[in-house]
Amino acid sequence: MGGLKKHIRENYRLLLAGIAFIIFAVVSAPALMQFEHFSLMELVIRSIDTGSVVTLIKAALLLTVLSTLRSLPIFLGPLLLSEGVGTFEHGCPWWVRWSIILLIPCIFESIYLLHDITYDFGVPALTMILAILIMSKMRNLARSIVHKAVVLLLLLFGVQWLDIVPLLSPYHFGRGSLADLIKTTAYLNYASDTFNVMGLSLCVICVANAFLLARILNLYTIEIQSVEQKLALEKLNHQMEIQVLENRSLREMRALVHDLKTPLTSIQGLAGVISISRDPDLRKQHADYISGLVDKMSGMVDELLNEDSRQVIRAEELARYAVAHIPQLNDASTGKFELRILANPLVKVNKIRLSRALINVLQNACEAVDPASGAIDLTVDRAAEGVAFIITDNGQGFTGNINDIWKIGYSQKHSSGLGMAFVRDMVQKYGGAVKAENNPGGGARVTIILPALPEPENGGARA
Repeated sequence: MGGLKKHIRENYRLLLAGIAFIIFAVVSAPALMQFEHFSLMELVIRSIDTGSVVTLIKAALLLTVLSTLRSLPIFLGPLLLSEGVGTFEHGCPWWVRWSIILLIPCIFESIYLLHDITYDFGVPALTMILAILIMSKMRNLARSIVHKAVVLLLLLFGVQWLDIVPLLSPYHFGRGSLADLIKTTAYLNYASDTFNVMGLSLCVICVANAFLLARILNLYTIEIQSVEQKLALEKLNHQMEIQVLENRSLREMRALVHDLKTPLTSIQGLAGVISISRDPDLRKQHADYISGLVDKMSGMVDELLNEDSRQVIRAEELARYAVAHIPQLNDASTGKFELRILANPLVKVNKIRLSRALINVLQNACEAVDPASGAIDLTVDRAAEGVAFIITDNGQGFTGNINDIWKIGYSQKHSSGLGMAFVRDMVQKYGGAVKAENNPGGGARVTIILPALPEPENGGARA
């Protein structure tokens, strides 16, 4: 019952529209019955006088159209109510479903009691109840109740043609006075066979087109839903990308703040020494050291704000800087990690951003290995093209097509799928190359190769 009440609250407009149509059908029944205003009798009399079958067909068409419009509110009201209460959705009580279906004969009976007007509630009406039942169960029929109303109108128009088929008179079709008059006139004009073929053919065509339209609208709705889901997924991925970038910027900012604390502490201490020192040489020495620290801090901030900013550092410094920002690698209880420095050439890179590429690979390795028995190695070695950073682990390795890991959005652990794409883009930006493969003995290996600078003649660490 809770689901029913919720559905009613969300679709109360459909309920109000359904009630309005039912009231209109009951109140306006006398006016809708006045077919004389539409020259129906004149057409029938003219057909009798002239023997014109075409005139009689016009009368039959007008009767069918008017009967359809007259009956439409009677069936459209319950259809709107069924949509409003979610009659054919999962979880709807059975008594609600049957109450909506039985509402149609109740409307006919109400019209009879109020206005003494008897509708031909025969096989056509029962057929329309079945049509509403089938159509309402098609949950994906359309996105709007208007679409279902169009299908209902087409079905109703098709079924109404059965009332002017003389062949069906013994089966209680077309028992109204006007329908009976048209069939009698067709018999007098020797057009009974014509009306049999025409009525049955138009009924089949309209009903077939109604179900074809329902099928098309159903497929259209499914396609639209698929497109909306795709757009929603793309929007979600975009939001995730933005969130990942924001998180990455926040992590880089925190890392920068962490790295700035040490020189700031030194500057604060040296400033205190300078303020109390009377030795000019010592004060100048400390002032020069403070100036160097400020330059270093300025370079770190510039690297974070400007990705094209670069500095010349040792490969070991880049590796240790990345490792320092991964707590799992610095906690002996979470597994085994080994950093091996077999070569230490100079590289010219943006330390903040290149270290982020190494961090992404190392974090993937941490997530891939067993917390207790996992082993991760970071080896810095010479390569023909420069210096190689080789990250290996003893996890499960890569599954599927390894080249897919470089695609944006691809992930084997339900993440954003941006980490390895960032690694490739960043490494290639600095003229390097990256390769991923599975170790023959198990686990994964990622090799990042960066161009190395020639050693300065004085053996200094910076250019």
